[in-house]
Amino acid sequence: MAALKRLAGLYLLVVGVAVTLHFLATQFYDPTWSDASLPVWQVLNPLQIIGVIIVLLVAFERKRAVSDDSNDTPVSREYFEANVLFYAAAAVLIAHLWNWFGVQFSDPVNSNNQLWIYIDIALALLFIPTAISLLRKQSD
Repeated sequence: MAALKRLAGLYLLVVGVAVTLHFLATQFYDPTWSDASLPVWQVLNPLQIIGVIIVLLVAFERKRAVSDDSNDTPVSREYFEANVLFYAAAAVLIAHLWNWFGVQFSDPVNSNNQLWIYIDIALALLFIPTAISLLRKQSD
């Protein structure tokens, strides 16, 4: 189980950094998101979905552990963090799937470029800290 969590942490870190770097790099070579960056996004999008599912599973495990520990006590920081992470990951997954389906499977293309900006930023904020947390727990 420890090796699987370490692998998931490495995966999230690599995908999170790749998404962040490519998101920033598109400003230099494809600022209008016309077609030049599309092949890279077509590779990254399924990887992002897998990553969000990993974050959702990690967040659910954390949420469940915190809920088991609380016996009608006031809301703790850990409880709040676990719930925010879980519901933020769920919201990003739904938004990402909606936009990705609109790009990948709709004809004509039906997606929102502004939503992609929020999704890509949220992915970095979900993937990288979750990856660091998974990798830290494995080194303890």
